[in-house]
Amino acid sequence: MDPVKKLEEGLKELYDSNAGKVERQPDVDIYDLGENLVIYVDLPGVRKDSIKVRVYDRTVEVVASPAQYEGGGKPLRRERISNFPVARKIELPFRLRVDSAKAVYRDGVLQIVIAKAGEYGVAELKID
Repeated sequence: MDPVKKLEEGLKELYDSNAGKVERQPDVDIYDLGENLVIYVDLPGVRKDSIKVRVYDRTVEVVASPAQYEGGGKPLRRERISNFPVARKIELPFRLRVDSAKAVYRDGVLQIVIAKAGEYGVAELKID
């Protein structure tokens, strides 16, 4: 057997045997709307009830479990993000108002809206 073909088959077997075990990071877009941040997370094919969103003082964490394939048969190739556990930790340069956070999942996109509580940094104060 051709060494390249053998290597390709070995990599495919390794990939297929780890599908559903290796975490994937979904694509993210973040928009600053002044007082609020809007975060869009691509999660196509993921079930809404498998998504967990945690908001910390300056970090947002999104985790989702893989969807169970119900078609039967042995998978020949599994590449869709919904076949893998998903985890993404998003660090932001702002403090967040945790109590203001809201999330909506529609058409494979998770939208998170959070109010900013202020910027991190150092301020030198004028003394009166």
